Amino acid sequence: MHNLSIKIRAIRLIAICLPILVVSFYINNVFAIEYGGFGGRPAYPQDGNPRTESIFVHTLEPGDTQEEGVLILNNTSERKTILINAVDSVPSTEGAFACSQVLDKQKDVGTWIELEKSEITLEPGTNEIDPFTINVPENASAGEHNGCIVMQEKKEETNDKSGASLSFRTGLRVVITIPGDLTRNLEIVGFTVKPNNKGGFSLHPLVKNNGNVSIDANAQVTTRYFFGLKYITHGGQYPILRGETSDWNFELKKPFWGGLYVSTFTVEYDENQEAGIGIESGKKLTKLVGPSVWFFSFPTLPGLIIEIVVLLLILFAVFLLWLSKKRKRWIKDNWVDYSVKSGENIKSLADKFNVSWKLIAKVNKLEPPYALKTRQKIKVPPTE
Repeated sequence: MHNLSIKIRAIRLIAICLPILVVSFYINNVFAIEYGGFGGRPAYPQDGNPRTESIFVHTLEPGDTQEEGVLILNNTSERKTILINAVDSVPSTEGAFACSQVLDKQKDVGTWIELEKSEITLEPGTNEIDPFTINVPENASAGEHNGCIVMQEKKEETNDKSGASLSFRTGLRVVITIPGDLTRNLEIVGFTVKPNNKGGFSLHPLVKNNGNVSIDANAQVTTRYFFGLKYITHGGQYPILRGETSDWNFELKKPFWGGLYVSTFTVEYDENQEAGIGIESGKKLTKLVGPSVWFFSFPTLPGLIIEIVVLLLILFAVFLLWLSKKRKRWIKDNWVDYSVKSGENIKSLADKFNVSWKLIAKVNKLEPPYALKTRQKIKVPPTE
């Protein structure tokens, strides 16, 4: 009995603990999938600036030192070794933000950052903060300086090869603003609409940042029908780096109905010096309006078939309307007055003049029951 009691207690304990373990395992795996494997994020985001949850943002004087940290995460089910490096930023082919290669010679923010660790090994589902220091040189110029903290998985090579192979990398932007004469100014330098190889169109605006700080701009291309009704809007909020020209290509699918369209490009941004990355001045935004571009699109095949059918129906309806008006005009010009004789009614008159009784009633505006009086004057077709 004593052994039986122990077994029952053990079964109950397993029954209670098993669901908890299953739920815990499920939650951990969902988190790993949600984050996307391994990577990092700022360890100490700033209150009031949501952008600092994904990038490092600081305003520092020349000669200042700033303590920071990057949280390295491994949300996979494998043990991983992560390489961490500081590099400069470089513009991408479209003028957007990108990180330079580790092997490139670093000249700006990449040389300002000193990482405590350049390599971290993490067990599955763990994380670790890698502290680093930002040392701003005394001769740093006013304006914005950009760099990156890049993370890359280190993988040991197999097949009896020495050394290590590197997998894909991910990076976090580091933005350091040096106070002084800060200029926030954008300029629309171009906007074109051209057919693409998919049968649609490429909407291609260009915006230049003439200032010395990056600007978060709300860029939108609005395409309308020729009569003014909005067809579609492309765009969103994009960072435009200092001194760079942002080059976007918005894809417009071939319009189903085709026809004449016009696209207009606009940019809104905060020109005030109080604004910054993730910080709004609260003042009125500056709006730039680019040129309007008109273009014609042929309809898709289904759209063309529908348009042809609708056009034929409209033409047929117009023809019937024209025929009806022509008939009314002929009746008005040619029908003659007639005096109803005793014993005649609308049906007998219809037979006599070889027309529909309904037409006689319509022309003479007779109401049901369409009774006629002797010597009543009505219009009838000519006898000759």
